[in-house]
Amino acid sequence: MRRGLSCLGLLLLAACSSGGEDVIAAWKKAGHTPGEFKDVGEKLPGGKCVAGRVAGLDATVCDFSEAEQARKAEDAGWELVGSAVGSSIVSGKVLLVVADSRKEDPSGRRINDVIRTFQQATR
Repeated sequence: MRRGLSCLGLLLLAACSSGGEDVIAAWKKAGHTPGEFKDVGEKLPGGKCVAGRVAGLDATVCDFSEAEQARKAEDAGWELVGSAVGSSIVSGKVLLVVADSRKEDPSGRRINDVIRTFQQATR
């Protein structure tokens, strides 16, 4: 009986994980060392967002209930990038905004790696 309950608990935990949590875990696995990501609420309209730093870059990851909502918020993500080099990109129901506001990635390789890992984690 206990084994059945523990399996059920693990399934519920897996079902409750968010796209943002999956992305942060994928960055860790890829060696990008994300810092602490904090809940920033609805930073982009309709999304549940967390923000922090990964690989020396500013990053915001937002989960949406529908892929269409995420696509609509993509333009607003560019406003978060501002004048920095960065990107606002959607994969499924998850939106990533990444910006190099401190100009630590002149070649853009880290931004590219962070985005690629994000896309793999959200497929």
